Amino acid sequence: MENKQVTVFEQRWLVLDHLLKELIQENEIPKETFKNLQMAKSTINFFKEDPSDPIRAQEIGRIDTFLNNAQDILMNLTEKKSEEFIIEWNRNILDACMGKEVFKPANTKSVFIPGLPSNFDYVKFNFREPMYEERFYEVCEYNNVIIEFDDDESIFIYGQKENIQESLKEITSFFQEQL
Repeated sequence: MENKQVTVFEQRWLVLDHLLKELIQENEIPKETFKNLQMAKSTINFFKEDPSDPIRAQEIGRIDTFLNNAQDILMNLTEKKSEEFIIEWNRNILDACMGKEVFKPANTKSVFIPGLPSNFDYVKFNFREPMYEERFYEVCEYNNVIIEFDDDESIFIYGQKENIQESLKEITSFFQEQL
């Protein structure tokens, strides 16, 4: 059974992520917003592994802080939008805080190894056409990074910044194949 607190955190994160996507076209988003959302996601995933663990439960305050910081920045950016837009996103945030499903979480297929440090960097991208996952796994394994594929065909690469950069150099040929 899903922990209610996990559901609230995940829905708040999803709402803020969707709001970010709405605002990013017309606004310069402060870098700290991305960092707050990234840290919130990592910490939620850590907490989600075992919400009954007292050590993991100590992360609740940090998760809330990361989400609140991102929310404050993003909602300030909505001031340039219509009244309807602001009301809609305030309602989405309120619904998420009550544990209602506002957005469906992406079904992520992960090769994440529990116990890895949460201070990894990451990169996300999409291909126009599906690619063979095995090719990615080989490159990522060789460069010591973690790769995830989600339902909207996004690809995430997590790891040390230098390792991610080396992986990206090797997979540029995959992008060229689609041109």
